[in-house]
Amino acid sequence: MASFKVSIALFAGLLGLGATSSATPTSSDVNNQLPPGVSNVTIISGGLNRSYLLFIPPLYKPDTPTGAILSYHGGNRTALDQLQLDELTNSEFNTDLIVVYPQGIDKKWEGVPGVNTNDTQFTTDILNQVESRYSIDSKHIWATGKSDGGGFCNRLACDAVLSARLAAFAPVSGAYYVDTLPCTPSTVEIPCNASRRNIPFLAFHGGNDTTIPYLGGERKHECLPTIPHFIRQWAKRDGLNSSSNITTSIASNTVQYSFGITGLVQLVYDSVIGHDWPSTIPNADNQKAGHQPASFNATPIVLDFFRNHQLPDCR
Repeated sequence: MASFKVSIALFAGLLGLGATSSATPTSSDVNNQLPPGVSNVTIISGGLNRSYLLFIPPLYKPDTPTGAILSYHGGNRTALDQLQLDELTNSEFNTDLIVVYPQGIDKKWEGVPGVNTNDTQFTTDILNQVESRYSIDSKHIWATGKSDGGGFCNRLACDAVLSARLAAFAPVSGAYYVDTLPCTPSTVEIPCNASRRNIPFLAFHGGNDTTIPYLGGERKHECLPTIPHFIRQWAKRDGLNSSSNITTSIASNTVQYSFGITGLVQLVYDSVIGHDWPSTIPNADNQKAGHQPASFNATPIVLDFFRNHQLPDCR
């Protein structure tokens, strides 16, 4: 597995990513911090001025259809924070895929309790704009995200329109809120309106996650399912045997649960880490008090999963 190259300057910047300010960053704030190959793009969505960061890979050619990834930041973080966290723009992992980092209003996403923004429409508007400006392979567009952004990935996977437009989903430490009480985490009904079956779905979660607990529970007056129940529901939704899976040890303290012969639905569970984007080197998540680096890197696993899945011809 490839190793990370993280400069001292970048790491110093990562340590400040846990700030809790809720203000949406201004364009000038973002532009002053952008790495090479990344631009800040504005767009009107639902009558609102919105923005996203756009990474164009070094091997991009205007005459060659290119795959694209949508990556959604966690709550109270920014698109730039997510770019620095997920390493999807790291040339050791990705030299050929476009990556889009949408910015949530007030650093939040649709689906989080109390949030009323239409980020599903925002995502559609971004896709339309990016596809009109660049050569995009429409069968190879995927979505990932951290925490609230991971929960929003699940929302996209369950959307009637975008489930047929995005090929695969890979949330990390996802917050999968269900608007129902009382909360029964192991049996709560999880609504989903996906317009196709056989949706590739890969989730990551830590056993020591105290923000979005692995065993679920009530949070923000809504219900979080247990992660095992959540992933089994995806297997069932995809027509797989939800009570049978292939268990593989992929690293110390880390197990991969795969449903279906080809692993269409997967869960990677690290019993030790907390509410983190799994990484073997220091990042903004694992350097917080009480956290630690993981025994594996999530990023190359996400990329491999995406590259192995495209939209079917008949959806």
